[in-house]
Amino acid sequence: MKVKYIDKRHWRRLIEREYIEVKVNNKRFKGIIGLVTMNKVREPLEVTVVGKHMVVADDHYQWLQILPEKKRYSITAMFDDKGQPLEYYFDINIKNITQKGNARTLDLFLDVLVLPTGKYELVDEDDLMNALVNEQITKRQYHEAYMIAHQLMIEINDNFDELERRIMHCYRKMNQKKHKAKRHHHQAPQPQQRHKRKKRFTED
Repeated sequence: MKVKYIDKRHWRRLIEREYIEVKVNNKRFKGIIGLVTMNKVREPLEVTVVGKHMVVADDHYQWLQILPEKKRYSITAMFDDKGQPLEYYFDINIKNITQKGNARTLDLFLDVLVLPTGKYELVDEDDLMNALVNEQITKRQYHEAYMIAHQLMIEINDNFDELERRIMHCYRKMNQKKHKAKRHHHQAPQPQQRHKRKKRFTED
């Protein structure tokens, strides 16, 4: 079973990273939202999404990770060093584990990739089939993966603008939190050194 931590702790491509996360519990969303800032990478990651070639990981790029609590998918929104969205990556999962500080997914191989234009594609079907053949997943999980993916593609097709608006809202909020934390760190009061007062002696 492939376990993916949303803070990218095991990703060898990352040399230096920053990560912040929040646990959300309200009427609109329940789960974990994390932001990975790639300060330095070993080499850029180049991919092709819906026929478009692009770099999705490089120095100062950011990945927003959205992990809903009781859903069977997670979202990675990828941004360049200027904060422009590049790709929305939907992982189909067996389970989302929304444990703060240890948030992770149990991956079900199948993925839906979406461009900021709203164009999308279903990928990694071979990986899903291989997992079934090698008995890494059950027939039920195999069919569930396709069912979840098709539900997502219908949602993307019908409500992409609203979906993107929510993702961008999360992205702005997480960056505000990141900058606020940095300011707080820089403005933290330094411990004051106590100077011993010299006793003054007077002659009577």
